[in-house]
Amino acid sequence: MQEQTQANRHIWDQVAALHYENYHIERLLAGEPLLSPLMREEAGDVRGKRLMHLLCHIGTDTLSWALLGAQVSGVDISPQSIHFARQIAEQMGIAADFAVADVMDLLPDAQPQYDIVFASTGVTCWIPDIDRFAATVRALLKPGGFFYLHDGHPIMHTLGQNEQGETIIREDYFKKGAYAYDDFVDYTDETVAVVAPTYEWQWSLGDIVTALCRHHLQIEFLHEFPFFVYNGYSARDVDIDKAALHPCTFSIKATAL
Repeated sequence: MQEQTQANRHIWDQVAALHYENYHIERLLAGEPLLSPLMREEAGDVRGKRLMHLLCHIGTDTLSWALLGAQVSGVDISPQSIHFARQIAEQMGIAADFAVADVMDLLPDAQPQYDIVFASTGVTCWIPDIDRFAATVRALLKPGGFFYLHDGHPIMHTLGQNEQGETIIREDYFKKGAYAYDDFVDYTDETVAVVAPTYEWQWSLGDIVTALCRHHLQIEFLHEFPFFVYNGYSARDVDIDKAALHPCTFSIKATAL
């Protein structure tokens, strides 16, 4: 595990307990999947399918798929996150398989045993090597299985506002290498900030699509949306009234050849 990834693991360990409190676990325990209707529609019927969730965090999305009939597994770099994922699964009575692992280390032992590989919301920015990530996805999928990704649009990393409050491009969309930050402001509670180094990577849509195609994943669709999609950590789903003039999120479905 590289030093930058180890630093990121520390951050996710620090916020796991807070997210357990803020992710509306009570709704999940009551039998309500926390996945947005948009994701459920795009991924389709998962009943009886074996699903692997990469970067699963505390497992709320993973276990939501289980409520919809999938046999689920999840991996995450954060031991504290996996602790809470296992705890929630036990509370729900679901036989989910959660493991602590860096997705960058999965490739040598990956077996094509899953019908679906899933990743969502804050994924690609934590991936230091998008080509290796795509290779891992393909190695985990059975032929004919598919990868479904829903994530923040990479253009969002470049945007800011000028003094007039207008949206402008502040960063290079095509920049490679890691962005270094001194702290992590939590997205479920902006009053909470973990003061420690974090690292994120910028991948263009071209980078992502090309990596998937290179590893024999056929793109079924690439959708872009002028709004954000929220799962368990927000009571909102899609705020159409606040649709932007630029893409905010995107989704990809790609089938293993």
